[in-house]
This record gives sequence, C-alpha cells and structure tokens, in this order.
Amino acid sequence: MYVIIVTIAASLALTLLHAALASCGDFDVKRPAVQPAVCACEYNYEPVCGDDGVTYINKCVLECYNANAAKKGKPPVAVCEDGSTCTDCVCQPIYLPVCSVDGKTYPNECELSCENYRRLKSDKPLVYLAYRAECLGPCCDCSTVASPVCGCDDVLYRNLCELECANKNALAQGLPAIEFQNAGACLEGCQCPDVKAPVCGTDGVEYANLCQMACQNRKKTCSLSPPIKPAPKDVCLPCVCPAKYDPVCGSDRENEPRTFPNMCELNCEAKRTRNPELMVIGFGACPNCYCTNEYIPVCGTDCKTYRNECELRCANDCRSKQDDPISMFHYGACVVMDCDCRECSREYQPVCGSDGVTYWNLEWLNCNSGCSKKNYGKPIMMVSKGACRV
Repeated sequence: MYVIIVTIAASLALTLLHAALASCGDFDVKRPAVQPAVCACEYNYEPVCGDDGVTYINKCVLECYNANAAKKGKPPVAVCEDGSTCTDCVCQPIYLPVCSVDGKTYPNECELSCENYRRLKSDKPLVYLAYRAECLGPCCDCSTVASPVCGCDDVLYRNLCELECANKNALAQGLPAIEFQNAGACLEGCQCPDVKAPVCGTDGVEYANLCQMACQNRKKTCSLSPPIKPAPKDVCLPCVCPAKYDPVCGSDRENEPRTFPNMCELNCEAKRTRNPELMVIGFGACPNCYCTNEYIPVCGTDCKTYRNECELRCANDCRSKQDDPISMFHYGACVVMDCDCRECSREYQPVCGSDGVTYWNLEWLNCNSGCSKKNYGKPIMMVSKGACRV
C-alpha cells in the first residue's frame, strides 16, 4: 500500500496559522513608488534576515542585492542566523501581492507575516493566506483547512473553496474564469514582480524581467538544454514567416530537439540566434521528451516516483487531454510502507514527525506511527505542527 507523505506548499504552511476569521474588507495596500531592480531569482517567500534589519524574500534575492550594492561601493549585507536584527519586521519594498482569507490584499507575503507577528504580540487572531495574488473581491465562507489546488491561472489556492470564491469574484468583474487545473503544486507557476524590465534570452524569447527568465530555467531543470542567459536584443527580433502549421523537428546537437511551426521559423531561429548548427532532424513534431539521467526524485500526484521534475513533465505530455495533469506532491521519492492509511483524512494540516518527515495531518502521522512501531519497534511522535523545517 502506498502512503504519500505530502509536503507541497510547505512554505504556504509557515504562514497559514490557526486563526479565527476577521470580517471581510479591503486592505489599504499601495504599490511602492520605487522598487528594487528585479533579480534573476524566483521570488518564492523563504525569508532571510539581514544584519541591516531587513527581511529579504529569499537567499537568492539577498545575494542579488549584495551584488548590486557592491557595484555602488556599498558594504554587503550578511545573514543574521538568529533573526535578532529583524524584530522590527522591516520588509523589502517589493510588490508581490497576496490575498488573505478575510479578503484583504497585502503588498507581499512578508507584510502578511509581519501583520501576524503584530497580532501575536497583541493577542489578536491571526490571518491565513488564501492565494498569492491581489484579492479579486469579498471573501467567502470557506474552511481554513489547507488542501492546495492549482487554478488554470497557475495560482496556488489554499483549497478548492478559495479557488471557487476567486472564480466567482473574477466572473463578477468580467474577468476570465478561474477553473480547477490540478491538486497540488502549480508546475507552471512563477512568483515574480510585475515590473517591466525586458530582457532578451539566448532562446530567442523576450522575457518581462530577469525573474521570468529564472522561472523558465527552473522549468527546464534536468532537460538537455543549457540555462537561458541574457542575449543581445536582435536575437529576439520577430520572424517574418507565413502563419501555417507544417511542423519540423530541429536540433543543433547540443540542445534538446524542438518543434518549429514550419521550416521558415527554424531557419529564422538559426539566423537570429547565430546558430548555424540548427537544422531539421525530422518532419512533423518532435516525438519525445528529452531529460537528463540526473536522479533528483519527485513524488507525483499519481503516487509515482519520477527520476526528476523533467520526467514528471514529460509524463503529462503523454496523457490525454481528458485526464487531470500530474502535479508534484513533494520533492523526494514517494514513501511506501507496508500498511494501509488510505482511509485517513485528506485535509492538509501538516505536522512534523520525530523521523523528520512532514505528514499530511496528525491522523496520517498516527497511522504511520502504528506501522513503524509494528515493523521497527519505534513509534513516530509529533514534534511540531506545520511542515518540518529543512
């Protein structure tokens, strides 16, 4: 029997604390007048405390800040491991809006965390994160249980009710519908500032900013293509080709084969990227996915372990359009134990076990504890609520 130890949305769980719902309303959120230059990082909230008293979005963003500061002759900011310099809760002026379950928009996840920090000090109820985008309208009477789902807008929602609430508000404003896409993580989702700082990539694509380029590189993890890097602007000049679909498969013997709409598009790509080695290797669309043999296992929502994220993505390419796409439950191989916990609750209220594993909820931990005690003579105890910190 399979027991999937799910750790998706572990960072989500850090801010989704138990709380009573406050009344619905709008938060007076303002976009910062001046934002820092966009870094070649994804802006996932994995906070790092700097010795300057500022809480940085993540380590990559801090390193980027230091690189830019060095160019201006400023001293670097070191990481304050114990967080003692960040007690005043000062966030970077970056607009990455998040919506709480009470219908309030915060400028970024750090500001939401700071709001909860202030509430803790004043013994007020905490607030939950509903999704990482501006609130689309008033809140709904949804459960606070975190059972993440991905919408067709590639935004991760706390649960299906929050997605349906956002969809209702979107439709009321005449915006496109937000439909359920899959349970678990959004494979195509990106956390990037909405700042226009166009950069041309070596793949011939113009990205809105360096963060978007970094996000595309993450999606190509373990593929045969090298990382995308900034390139001269003329590499991204549009091709003037007929709008007909007569696909050809092309390769330069270095990057993974790629499907082009027609021969003209391939020849144009070879010219603008200054790559004379790019040529046709087959007529029609390229038939297969191309991944490296790197073993960086991930556990899919189909209860299968994939060699790496690239192979999981390829598995989706082979599925029919009627099937729900496979997403990622967590990094690492799916955990298989000789016990049956299938009847346990599927509500996502993560707890950390004494074995260092994050369990879906306390019921799943207790079930696995019984199996562990039976098979190995050692029970699993709950160390803390929330996901285990790596």
